[in-house]
Amino acid sequence: MEKSIFKVGDKVFDYRFGWGVVHSVNEGRFPIDVSFGDFHEDCYTWNGRACEDLSQVLSFSEYTLQGFSQERPEELPKKGQICWGRNELPSEWHIGYFFEKRGDKYLINSHPNPTGWHSEVNEITTENPYKDE
Repeated sequence: MEKSIFKVGDKVFDYRFGWGVVHSVNEGRFPIDVSFGDFHEDCYTWNGRACEDLSQVLSFSEYTLQGFSQERPEELPKKGQICWGRNELPSEWHIGYFFEKRGDKYLINSHPNPTGWHSEVNEITTENPYKDE
């Protein structure tokens, strides 16, 4: 058995439950028992994992998962890739080279290596929007 850094009485933090106290250290797969308030108790591996194949979650300091997201990131075209852009409906699509995204606007240019001028659009696509017409 590995030696645990956690000892009985330690104040510990798990982002799922907040602060708790180690109330026993035993042997076995999940030797660290932690009480979180009066109604919840959880067990951890010797190194603070809630499950053997997951990351460590038991900590001596408070932490957050700031920036954690399961929202799929927008797949942007590569810089210089041909795309079509337009503003509010019913505006026409115009073709250009993708430059970058700034806030909620997409910058496209009539030249693949922009030197200053660009067009700001609200919507872009790499598929020809007129292909079925």
